[in-house]
Amino acid sequence: MFLHITVTRKLKLYLVLMFSLLGICFLLVNCSSLSTGENDENTIAPEYTQQEDLISSRECGQCHTEIFKMIKTDGGKHRINCRRCHEQFHTYQPGKMDFQDALPECATCHSLPHGEALDKCTECHQQVHTPKTFGLSTTLTINCDKCHQEIDKQIKTFATQHSNFYCSICHHTKHGYKPECAECHQPHLEEMTQADCVTCHPPHKALEVVYPAETANEVCAACHRLAYETLNNSRRKHAAFNCTKCHPDKHQTIMQCTDCHQQPHDKAIHENIQICGQCHGIAHSLVL
Repeated sequence: MFLHITVTRKLKLYLVLMFSLLGICFLLVNCSSLSTGENDENTIAPEYTQQEDLISSRECGQCHTEIFKMIKTDGGKHRINCRRCHEQFHTYQPGKMDFQDALPECATCHSLPHGEALDKCTECHQQVHTPKTFGLSTTLTINCDKCHQEIDKQIKTFATQHSNFYCSICHHTKHGYKPECAECHQPHLEEMTQADCVTCHPPHKALEVVYPAETANEVCAACHRLAYETLNNSRRKHAAFNCTKCHPDKHQTIMQCTDCHQQPHDKAIHENIQICGQCHGIAHSLVL
């Protein structure tokens, strides 16, 4: 019986010591978590602020899936390690700072590439993870000339109806969108393509028409129907030529008869008659 009592007391003592140690451990762990801010939702835990390069962009993408996809698909030169811009993890603290203040500054790498007049990058580059894919903001619409200076000069120097429009009338939807001319204009021929249109009509100086020598007469006929029909019905040698033989390179160029024929008649005739058409009529329907 004495042995039984002794064992029981030892067991009780052992249990007391064990629970005491467990209690001390619990207090230590609890104090540690408080000191590192694990219970404070506005405090950044150390594992998010460590500066060692222990995490890759792919690992960032496990949580920031959409951002990761955007950069991978259309990030351009921003396809770099996330840590290049986000030097410290999760710096934003709700209620303690403005969200904008937590974002990296574009000027850290880019300075002011478009000049001081356009110093608010995100007004145009609204999604910085895909910097060259963006919609039309008001800032962008009224400041096209800041970047596209040569085009701005062309459209103001060679005035057409296009000169009266905002750039966004044609370049709608998003930055870099190039419209088909047929969105507004009827082609000269049904089979004409966009490539055919811009071969003759530079878009920002559309009436400065230039064309290759092989341009078909039917293309000219879309505007010059009477001249086309007169030439075809004349049955003269001129009817076998492309319009571009006498009107080469640029619209409204008119060659002189002497450029091909020199002076086919006696000197006396040419002295008395200075204009070939006085006898021969117009070049599209020669009269003998």
